[in-house]
Amino acid sequence: MTDVCDLKQRIQSATNALTTGGPVLIVSGADDQEVADVLIPAALASPRWTAWAVRYTSGLLCAAMRSTRADELELPAMVWGNGSSATTPAFGIGVDAAAGVGTGISATDRSRTARVLASPQTRPVDLTRPGHVLPLRTAPRGVIEHRNSAEAAVDLCEIAGLPPVALTATLLSDDGTLLQGTELAAFARVHRVPVVQLQDVVHYRLHHGDGHVGRVRQTATRIVDVPDRSMRVVDFDDELTGAHHTAFIGSTTPAAAPTVYIVFECSHRDPLVSDCGCRHEFETRRAQIATEGGIIVYLRSYPRPANQYTVQGHELAQGSITSILTHLGFTTVMVCGWPGGHDPTSACALDLTPTVRNPAYKTAASL
Repeated sequence: MTDVCDLKQRIQSATNALTTGGPVLIVSGADDQEVADVLIPAALASPRWTAWAVRYTSGLLCAAMRSTRADELELPAMVWGNGSSATTPAFGIGVDAAAGVGTGISATDRSRTARVLASPQTRPVDLTRPGHVLPLRTAPRGVIEHRNSAEAAVDLCEIAGLPPVALTATLLSDDGTLLQGTELAAFARVHRVPVVQLQDVVHYRLHHGDGHVGRVRQTATRIVDVPDRSMRVVDFDDELTGAHHTAFIGSTTPAAAPTVYIVFECSHRDPLVSDCGCRHEFETRRAQIATEGGIIVYLRSYPRPANQYTVQGHELAQGSITSILTHLGFTTVMVCGWPGGHDPTSACALDLTPTVRNPAYKTAASL
C-alpha cells in the first residue's frame, strides 16, 4: 500500500502549501508530452507568488473556476463554435478587478484580481473587461468529468478548503520550452514546491471526496432479522454519482479481516424481493455472512449517465467500495468480486486482498 499512501501524502503536502498561499505544480501527460502547470490559490494570491509565477511560466495567468461560477460572474467563453475539443481550454474574456488596481498588468494588480475572482461575494460589476487575467471555465464535477490540469487545480483548492478558483500558468524552461523530466524535478526541489500528478487528483476524488464531503455519506442503519439470526444493514449515498448503496454486515468487527462480497444491482433492481436467479445467490451470501461473518457491499446503478465521467465504471465502483469499507472502520479485508481486477493502489488505509473471483456477481452494464 506504500504507493497509495504516498499518493495521499502528496495531496496532503499540496493542500498544506495551498492553505498558506504557496504554489503547487500539477503535472499531466508523460514523457515528451509532459506539461507542468503552476497552481496558486486565487483566494490567497499574493504579489510575491504571482510575480514568481510570471517569472517561471509563460506569464499568461489564468483563473480556473467552475463554469457555473463563471456564468454567475457573466464570464462566457471567449469563442463559441470554434470546433474546440474536450482538451481545448475554455478561455473567457480577460478581466481586471474594478477597484484597487492600476494598469492591471503588475503582479500586485493581478493578484488583487485573482482574489476578487475567488471571493464568493464578487458580482459581475466588480470586474472590468477586457483585463489581464483570463478566466478558464472548468467542468462542474472537476477531474471526474474532465481529466485536465485546470480541473485538477480547482479540485485541489476545494480539497484544501479554499474557494474553488485557481491562478494557473504553464511552467517553462529558460529557453522557452516546456519544463519536463529531470529539469522539472530539479526545479521543484530547488524551489521546494510540492508536485502532484493529474492522476493523483483523480484517485483522491474517487476515494476520498472533494474536501467538503467524503465519497460516500451514511444515511441510515438498521437491524434486519433473518431466520435464527440478524445482521446490521447500513445505507449510503454516493456523493459523486448520486447512487444509493447498501452494506450488509454479518458477525464481524473492524478488528477482523472479513471477506467482502461485491454485488452489483441486477436488472430486477432488488434482490430482496425479485424472483430472478440473483436473489438465490444473494440470499446464499446473506446467510453465509450472518453465520460465518463477512460483508456484502451492494452497489446500485448510477442515476447520472456514464458519459458524464472521464473515469471508467469499475473505477467509480472501486472508489465507492473502499469509501464504504473505510467509513465502517475496516482496514484489512478479503475481497470477492473486486471490479476491474485487484488493484492495490486504489485506496490508502485499506488493505485489499483478493480472493477467488465470484462469477455470479458481475459489473452491471450501466457501470
